[in-house]
This record gives sequence, structure tokens and C-alpha cells, in this order.
Amino acid sequence: MMKEISKEISEKILEEMCDDEFKSNFQSMIRSRYPLFYITHNEEKRFLKFIDNYCRVFGYECYTWDCYNGMVDLTKKEKVAGVSDDMASNPMAPLDYIIGQSHTFETKSEKVGEKKDDGVNGVIYVLLDYFRFIDSSNPIPDLERRLKDIASRNSIISTIMTGPYYTSTDVLSNLLPVIDFPFPNKKEIKQALCQVVEGVSRFLPQIKVKTKEVEEDLVKSVNGLTIHEAQTAFSKSIVKCKGWDIDTILEEKKQIIKKGNLLEYFDSSVSLDDVGGLKNLVNWIKDRKSSFSQEAEDYGLPKPRGMLTLGIPGTGKSLVCKAISSAWGMPLLRLDFGKMFGSLVGDSERNIREAIKMAEAVSPSILWIDEIEKGLSGMSSSGKSDGGTTSRVLSTFLTWMQEKKSSVFVVATANDHESIPPEFLRAGRFDEIFFVDLPNEAEREEIFSVLLKKRNISIKGMNLSLLANNSKNYSGAEIEKAIDNAMLIGFSDKRRKIKDNDIIYALSQFKSLYEMKEGEFEGLQDWASKRCVKANEEYKEKVSHGIDSMPDIDID
Repeated sequence: MMKEISKEISEKILEEMCDDEFKSNFQSMIRSRYPLFYITHNEEKRFLKFIDNYCRVFGYECYTWDCYNGMVDLTKKEKVAGVSDDMASNPMAPLDYIIGQSHTFETKSEKVGEKKDDGVNGVIYVLLDYFRFIDSSNPIPDLERRLKDIASRNSIISTIMTGPYYTSTDVLSNLLPVIDFPFPNKKEIKQALCQVVEGVSRFLPQIKVKTKEVEEDLVKSVNGLTIHEAQTAFSKSIVKCKGWDIDTILEEKKQIIKKGNLLEYFDSSVSLDDVGGLKNLVNWIKDRKSSFSQEAEDYGLPKPRGMLTLGIPGTGKSLVCKAISSAWGMPLLRLDFGKMFGSLVGDSERNIREAIKMAEAVSPSILWIDEIEKGLSGMSSSGKSDGGTTSRVLSTFLTWMQEKKSSVFVVATANDHESIPPEFLRAGRFDEIFFVDLPNEAEREEIFSVLLKKRNISIKGMNLSLLANNSKNYSGAEIEKAIDNAMLIGFSDKRRKIKDNDIIYALSQFKSLYEMKEGEFEGLQDWASKRCVKANEEYKEKVSHGIDSMPDIDID
């Protein structure tokens, strides 16, 4: 009776843990008796909890090995009898033991029958933190040979190697399928939150009531953290604020993500109102905000995948990325593709997997890749220059983009279309590819208006039409530079307010990038006109009404 109750409890625990994709992949490996595979995780206690309850529900024996305790029965929490004394200190010893057990089940069918009679469907061995013994830069032949032997066995035994990240050697890479153990789901986080609340309820009597009021926000704020990290963030809020403060929790979360050195958590204070011009792109962004809602999901509307913005430098591509985060109320994670490429074999592939895993864990989120062509430079010669590392990293990323089901919206920017691999531009990768051209006259007026207001400069006395007319072929970033230079003029001249003439003079003191690289952007504009959606609103330039010569600057 106790056994049946234990199984029912385990079924409930198992139901509330992880996600369906991981459970399906794990069960496929075990039920197909895959002899050797790899699971990445950062939560050993939670991972072993999953394994233990899985074995109780589906009838498996499980033994763990680590370099301190040796071989231990996971359910009984007892060391396995009859193993050698050097089992813990010698990393070869557990492999020899597993090989011996596999050989027994392969050659003696009665041993398999005995397990079946005892209600055991198979045996699982978990080698904890075994990644430490697999050195891609200095592989150990004896260890590789033993693992190859285990991978070739056909018995009721499955062996799982674990580590915080996937690592392998050239010899083992094709023999080690990998599954990522997911971050805690909402139910697990709520349970962790309850534990924290129960622990402090004596000192803060109202904490339970307050927790119910903001529970969903609290759970959302720690998405992407381990149970331990989430509870640490919750505890920090309670200690510091005597209650719940989402900003304190998010700050802790940012520090944790920052330590990973792969993604940068951005605090975006930029709104779509700060984006001058680009009406078509801004409207497209506004229209898709509701696509992430539960109502849209119930309707069957696919989640937006992402967008790529190509264009001339300084035209607001990065600004738009930051504005999406504020408009949609989603965290903005910046991915530096350059940081993906490590010096050791396998590091690059591991890095991109970890970055993707984190972005999915904090979803719904926005993954921002700025100037992606720089990270993909050398793609065409990857096979010769880096052993195909760049190709493999790109392949991993593109496969994820194509198949992802999570609410991660990818926003990539690029200045040079020729450096972007064609497979990256293939239909289905992005929802849309926009081309951000130089602002037209109306957009330049809007940009001047937005930038002047941002600097608390009244536009009532400004002739925006005149300013727009005299800034043709200037990008938004260059217009901003001219305004700042004009403010320097006004500041130097007895701190007076700036005038139209100050800005026009400032514009005359430097050439736009478009003029300096005359003709270089025409190829991009021609290419984009046939392949991209125009981010700028269609507009016909007005008849020139500019000034014939530069006005005198009033500095008296």
C-alpha cells in the first residue's frame, strides 16, 4: 500500500516538473534503451529529484556516481555493495563497472528476466559532473575507449553523463546526444515562493496576503533562474524591503544573467514615441503586440518569430530594438555573436546553446542581435579557417529560429547585406525583413521634433521644415550630433537658447556618411528595394526651399 501511495505522489511531482518537451525526449531515450547520452543542468538537487520520481513511476533502478561518494543507489541513498574501494577516486572505475553490468545483461537473459519479475524495466546510471573528465583539448584515450564501449552496448542499461554544459571530444561527439534540463516552470517557482513565504511568515504576518496579490508578477520576474537563484532573489527583496519589490528582484536577476557573459540584460527607457519617422515599421510593431496574448494563442495565431532590419548606419535600427522592449513590456536580451566563439573545441556550440536556453527561459522576451553580419563574418570560409565552427554555430541558431515554439522574438540588425549568409535570409526565418533608408524630409522634421523635445528645447520657435530641408542625406544619428553641437554653441555663448541657425551651422561643419561614401549605399538601396519591406513611410520630397548660403551665426 505504501508503495502505491509513493508512486501516486511521484506521479504528481513528475507532472508538475519540467516541460513536456524535455519529458518526451528523456522518455524516448530511456524507453529506446539508448546506451549513453548527456544531460546539461545547473540544478543537481532538482535534476535528481526528477530522475528519482521518474524511476519510481516507470519502474527503473537508478544509481548515481560522483567523485566523492562513489556509486550510490538513488532511491535507497545507500552506497552500492561490492564495488571497489577506488570507485570514487578513479573516474575509470564507474565505466568499468557499467561495462561489466551491461555485459551480464547482454549474455545472461535470465538476469533480465529476474529484473522483470521484480518489476524493474531497466537500469539507469547517472555520472554526476562527469564533464570534468572530458577534456576536448587533451582527450584521454582510455576514457574515450570505455565510453565508446558503453555506447555500443545493447542491454537494459542507460548511462547518463551530466554537467552544467555539454562537452565532448572529436571521438565522442557523434556518440553523445544531448538534452538540456529546463529551468523551473511556473508551478515549481510557485512552490519555491511558498517555501520562502512560509519561512518568513512569523516575522511578516501580512506577507501571505501580499504574495497572493502579486504572485504572477513575482513568478514572471524570476523566469530563467534556478530554484536556488529564485529563492535568493525573493529573500533579498524581503530582507531589503520587508516585502515584495519587483525592481530588487529584477536587479538580482540581471546580475545573475550578466555573470553568464553571453547575454546582456538591457533596461530600455526608449519608447516608440522616441522613434522619429519609420512609420511603416512602427505600425508593424504596434500591430503585433497582441499576437503574444492568450487570446491570440487560443485563436491559433502563430507567435511572431522576429524581424531583421537592414539599413544605412545611424538610421535608428538599434533604437527600434530598444523601443520594442518597452512597447511590448518584455525583457530585452542582447546577444553578442562575437562572444559565442570560444577558443576550445565545442565552446562555441555550447555558448550558443546556453544563450538560447536562457532566452527561452525568460520568455516572453526579445533577443537582440546588433550588427549580426560582424558575428557571421568568415562564414563562407569557415570550413578552412575555423574547422566549420562558424557554420555549426549558425546552423544551431537557424534551426532553433525555424523550430522554436517559445515566445522569443528575435530582432537582428545589419548594415551590410553582402556579409549575411543567404540561408539567414530564407523565408520563414523572420516574419519580415525591413530596410531602413535615410529619413525623408517629413521624417527629418519628425526626428528634429523628437530630439529637441528630448532635450527640453521648445520647438515653437524652430522652423522644422527649414531644418529638414538643410539636412538631406543626414541620418538620425547625424541629426542628433548636429543638435548637440548646436547646444555647445549656445552654451558657450552665455548659455542662451539655441536657434535654427545654430543647428544649420552645425550641420555644415561635417559631411554625412552618405556623402563621404558617395555611391557605396546605392547598391544596398537597390538590393533592398526588391527584397525588403520599406520601414520608412512613402513620401515625395517637397520642392527645395533651402537657403542659398549659410546664415550668419548670432553669437553676440
